[in-house]
Amino acid sequence: MTNRPLWRGALLALLGLASLLASCSKGGAAPAEGRGLGDVMVDVGRRFEVLGRAAAATRWELAAYEADELGEIFENDVPHATLPKEGPTAQIPGLAKVFLQSAPPALMKAAQAKDPVTFNAAFADAAGLCNACHQSAEKGFIQVPVIPGQAVPVLAPVSLTPLPSTQPVPLQPRLGPAPSAH
Repeated sequence: MTNRPLWRGALLALLGLASLLASCSKGGAAPAEGRGLGDVMVDVGRRFEVLGRAAAATRWELAAYEADELGEIFENDVPHATLPKEGPTAQIPGLAKVFLQSAPPALMKAAQAKDPVTFNAAFADAAGLCNACHQSAEKGFIQVPVIPGQAVPVLAPVSLTPLPSTQPVPLQPRLGPAPSAH
């Protein structure tokens, strides 16, 4: 009688382990549809911003780390991401491959060399590739800064034209007297 509860416990543990292994093997397989490209690009934007901020702060080891992580996202996540349903998207995989082959290696090399001039040029080139892809996908309103250390995406006002209302919304503090109304 004392063996029976041990046997049941062992059987339950074995069944639990088998269930766990089965669920892990399903989770490890590439899904039919990956995460949406927009979600993956949020990760890319965060890495790119930290990369630029690290370089601007001369935190070269962190910058090199972020450049490597950026490359991993473009190698592992972007190719499996579900493309947006709106706008032209056929060009995105090719543009992502160009980015993967050029931007992370150039950024990594400049960060490892602790060379701000080369890094700034590589960063601007990478941002240019991002912005060109956004334009081609009719998402040009998502702008990546070309200067390291700035927020990604660019959130500065596009224009200083006040929004229509009864009172204009001040976009910048006035440094002098208000303009006369003559």
